[in-house]
Amino acid sequence: MDVLLEEMDSFQRPAPADRDRRRRLVGTVVIVGLAFVGIGQLTTAALFEGSATAAVSYASGNVSIQANGFASTTLAAATNLAPGDTVFRSVNVTNTGSLDLRYAVSGITTVETKNLSSVLRYTVFQGVSNAQCAAGNTGGGAAVASNVTIATVTTAVLGSSANGFQAGDRPIAAGAGADALCVAMDLPLATTSTFASATATVQLTFDAEQTKNN
Repeated sequence: MDVLLEEMDSFQRPAPADRDRRRRLVGTVVIVGLAFVGIGQLTTAALFEGSATAAVSYASGNVSIQANGFASTTLAAATNLAPGDTVFRSVNVTNTGSLDLRYAVSGITTVETKNLSSVLRYTVFQGVSNAQCAAGNTGGGAAVASNVTIATVTTAVLGSSANGFQAGDRPIAAGAGADALCVAMDLPLATTSTFASATATVQLTFDAEQTKNN
């Protein structure tokens, strides 16, 4: 009986080597478990973050000019002229764009007979109402271009179409009223019979450019 109890007791007690293996196994499991806990904390942790945006829209302005309310207009013809006659035509130049502008006037004789352009003379007045211009009453205005001959090539009449301010350029603010011009065309009294029954067609061009940053 005593021998049997000793054998059972020896069976239940693990050998020292087994106890050491178990301790190492438990230690390894604990270490691995702590490692996974640490990784989990690193991957799930987050900082509070925020962001903001700023948007802006852009739109460019434009330069637009009209003569007598149109981009292209035809003035009343002058016929049956005699030497010494002067005819007057009003041109109201308006800024129909969104930017302040300055403009210049040039002319060209597009069609003629007998070289009539060589004798015709043009003067441009400002500050004359349409009614005064029609009546040939330019006394209240000022001549801004005088005694100009408009040839069969483009001829500067008032100012210059070159970029930047040039002498004679006329400014018009956006939304402003018309710049009233009165164009006087003169067939000088000294014109000879060589030019009788002659004809000519003249085109005036109003070139505009922005004044801002220019």
